[in-house]
Amino acid sequence: MLTLENITYKKRGQTLLSQINGEINRGDCVTLFGPNGAGKSTLIKIMAGLVKPSKGKRSIQPEHKNPIGYVPQQTALFKGLTVRDQIKYYQKLTKPKSNEFIDDMILSLGLSQILNKRIEQLSGGMKRKVNLAVGMVHQPELLLLDEAFVGVDLAAKHDMLTWLRKLNNQGTTIVFITHDWYVIQHLQPTMWVLDHGVMIDQVEWDSVPYLNLNRQSQALQKMFDVNMGSVR
Repeated sequence: MLTLENITYKKRGQTLLSQINGEINRGDCVTLFGPNGAGKSTLIKIMAGLVKPSKGKRSIQPEHKNPIGYVPQQTALFKGLTVRDQIKYYQKLTKPKSNEFIDDMILSLGLSQILNKRIEQLSGGMKRKVNLAVGMVHQPELLLLDEAFVGVDLAAKHDMLTWLRKLNNQGTTIVFITHDWYVIQHLQPTMWVLDHGVMIDQVEWDSVPYLNLNRQSQALQKMFDVNMGSVR
């Protein structure tokens, strides 16, 4: 569905990504994983078509128009509008394929009780759930999430992950960035491990405990050593 060939990205003389290759097939679930500065956000923006690589090629073969849903790290919500109005606004922009999908999304994400609340009245976790909802009202084929779970409590996170797992099982392709092992363990994705702008490995979830990180940065090693105790 999405192919990256020799993706390199430079900014102000600094190489942020170098020779990234990868293929994401329809229905895959992939996490871009690595320490701060590894190039994850830049790569997901290239996947979304928001940033053009300095070298290399990004290609996508969608089945429908407007195939990508992108949920940025910062919430893309409007002050003064209710949750219902936020969703309706993005519906007008993106023309959703199914009202049934919207209803199911609202129910699954636990938004029914807050539809008439303004965004500034919501907790950080609730805002994150609404941010996820507006990013996918058009029922995208490929959903890209950049740190969508930051500041989300366990209850809200459970709603979001259950909904995403359901969508992935139904064929939605999901690519996400997170440092949260709870999220990773729930979705059990293929991990694209990045460090200093280089793709270290692409590893299936079952093989993550056997990933050799001896020659990688201490920051990357610590991410696994500190957080993978329950997986190794």
